[in-house]
Amino acid sequence: MTGERGVSAVESAEDEHALVGAYALNAVAGAERSEFERHLAGCPLCTADVPAFREVIAGLARSTATTPPDTLVDETVARARSVPQERARRRRLWSMPRRRAREG
Repeated sequence: MTGERGVSAVESAEDEHALVGAYALNAVAGAERSEFERHLAGCPLCTADVPAFREVIAGLARSTATTPPDTLVDETVARARSVPQERARRRRLWSMPRRRAREG
């Protein structure tokens, strides 16, 4: 059975299931996100997979997180101050000549 765009229902479902990881990462936007959320409302497999993916993602983030050194802010500000800054250039605004009021 082929749908509107020449894609079978099976291929379409596989594509939607493939978006679970991206959806869990909030990397799906716009119409594709809306379409996936409609699919998600009726798919128990994806409904179970989204929180599972988010749990794995959070675990990976925790495993690689490190505490920044206490000197990070001071060093960053010092480096930023050492970079020569350009002065702002004045831009001349061109204007139309004013029309003189006619006396009459």
